[in-house]
Amino acid sequence: MNWNSLEKHFSAARLGRYRTARGGDEASAAADYACNLKLAEAMMPVLNILEIALRNGIHARLSERYERQDWWAVWENNAVFRWQNKEIANAIAKLSRRHEPQTADKVIAELTFGFWSSLFNTQFQDVLWKDLRLVFARCPKPLRQRHNVSAALNQIRDLRNRIFHHEPLLWLKPPLPEHHAAGVKLISWIEPELSEWLAELDRLDSVWEDWRKI
Repeated sequence: MNWNSLEKHFSAARLGRYRTARGGDEASAAADYACNLKLAEAMMPVLNILEIALRNGIHARLSERYERQDWWAVWENNAVFRWQNKEIANAIAKLSRRHEPQTADKVIAELTFGFWSSLFNTQFQDVLWKDLRLVFARCPKPLRQRHNVSAALNQIRDLRNRIFHHEPLLWLKPPLPEHHAAGVKLISWIEPELSEWLAELDRLDSVWEDWRKI
């Protein structure tokens, strides 16, 4: 597809950064845009494994703590969880509109990565951290501190949002492979076997190296 067609469908504003980065070389800019799509695709395994393992780990820990699968019901009148309660209510409302059962599994699957990462915020240090640190049971003890986990989760959340909003990944600082490594690290802190399994599916590094050769 030629550059004019790409601009027609994707807009000059969206493609402008790619063209500028290549000094006006439209063929190279088009190749960069295509590579950006491949990088977004290559990030899916780490994002998928991390998000699902994280939410299921949190669900297990909080179900044990509150001795009920719908642990969020305990938070209903607690102002500390005001934003989380709103997100849970929205998730349940979506299930209701789709006429789907409001089971615990359905509710946790409906909640966003932002919801799960928010549970590691500063205000929950004394409320949840004692239980949620066990989600990252394989994290080395010197590193198993709430602020370390929270910082890494927020880094991945920001990257996830960038990918899902189809934004450029080629010029991130730090570079995309370092963000990717942060995700792999978090997965290994949950369960090393998951990161080993991910390695069989992961091709982010090879796609990144292909782009660097363009």
